[in-house]
Amino acid sequence: MKFRREHRLKVISFLIATTLWYFVVWGKPIEKTIEIPIVYKPFNPNYLIEINPSNVALKIKAIRRVLRNFPEKELKVEIDVSKYFPGIYRIRIPVEKINLPPTIQIKEVNPNFVTVIIKKISTKKIPVKPIFADVKILKYSKFKLKIVPSYVKVRAPIDILSSTKVIYTEPINLLKLKITKKMMVNVMPPVGSISVIPEKVKVIYQEE
Repeated sequence: MKFRREHRLKVISFLIATTLWYFVVWGKPIEKTIEIPIVYKPFNPNYLIEINPSNVALKIKAIRRVLRNFPEKELKVEIDVSKYFPGIYRIRIPVEKINLPPTIQIKEVNPNFVTVIIKKISTKKIPVKPIFADVKILKYSKFKLKIVPSYVKVRAPIDILSSTKVIYTEPINLLKLKITKKMMVNVMPPVGSISVIPEKVKVIYQEE
């Protein structure tokens, strides 16, 4: 009889200790730092928008149970750029627009401001110029090249277009071209460009 009573007391003590442990460990608020992406709206196909940095570190506070079930990968910060024109801006992170449940508290945001660069985009026709893998062979060769098409359309920020006078091909193997007489060659887009149409041109070899 005494044994059964002591056994019941041990079970009760264990349950009380487990309950206390649960409330201490799982009910105590803790802090956690998460990284969430920064996006912009609305989308304007005539502008190229760069955000630096592209992520923000968010220090949040909540109980373990809430943080454990919190879908942090679905979070994002939206910056409204509708009122801005091409230029460079320092914009505050809109913390108040981050969609968090009331059980989670924001303790710190890093950084508080981001740099937003807005560039005007346009399209320009630029001539194509071939380059060769072995420049020495050119001294002993007499030939003509025909590039089809001779111009490509480059879509890029205006500052890149204004400084780009010619588009080069990838290095061409002249010996191979002399044998095949024609080949398709990739063009090398300017750094920072969005698209080049077409991406390949036909190079035709012609003896003089």
